[in-house]
Amino acid sequence: MSSVLLIDDNGLFRAVAEDIERRTHCRVLRASNGTDAIAAARREKPDLIFLDAEMSGMTGIDVCRVLKADSHLGHHPVVVAVGTLDQELAARRAGADEAIRKPFDESVIFDTLRHFLQLFPRDATRASVEWPVTFWRDGAQNEGTLRDLSRGGFFIRTPVRQPVGARLEISFEVPGDKPRRTVVAEAIVVRVGQEPDRGLGCRFFQVTAASRSTLEDCLTMLETGEIVATVPARRRTDRDS
Repeated sequence: MSSVLLIDDNGLFRAVAEDIERRTHCRVLRASNGTDAIAAARREKPDLIFLDAEMSGMTGIDVCRVLKADSHLGHHPVVVAVGTLDQELAARRAGADEAIRKPFDESVIFDTLRHFLQLFPRDATRASVEWPVTFWRDGAQNEGTLRDLSRGGFFIRTPVRQPVGARLEISFEVPGDKPRRTVVAEAIVVRVGQEPDRGLGCRFFQVTAASRSTLEDCLTMLETGEIVATVPARRRTDRDS
């Protein structure tokens, strides 16, 4: 059973808590301050966390920052309810996976539930590919092979080790597309594969509108066979040395 943690100190999520339990199979957890929220998240490891940005004391943005820095919780999606653009930008900088504007109606909550809780199981529409991919963390550049691509995430075959919760920048070209198009995005490591399938299972975190469009076109063309699923690995040259 999936679990959802709702965090506010003014009843912001009170009305939807009962509806979530009634209309879904989710277990609903509640917390009314930052300290209790962090403790509950570490104890229960909820599948999705909703935060009110405007809590007194430790704000929702503060809580989000702590959760995203936690090696055991950093890959759990956090949604922050915000009242202003400045709060939304602050929430994004703190690592929030999504920001919803207040006031919101029930449909926004359920759309968010459907979106994020469907990302955790492996996506049934993943495309099996073998494409060169470049990824960066803290300025260090690495190469790998992109595999199992979907709208929600992907797997990188690589000997490079990264911890679960690590945020990566990634870039890969869509093969055979003229003019060539590149998908550039930020992703979060959600799984570390061991031998013989060593690599990083990742979930898309932030994707530009242009790259999202390219990704959608890419998956459609893979389904129809318009582009190849396997391309040769990059050949190392003297320039790479």
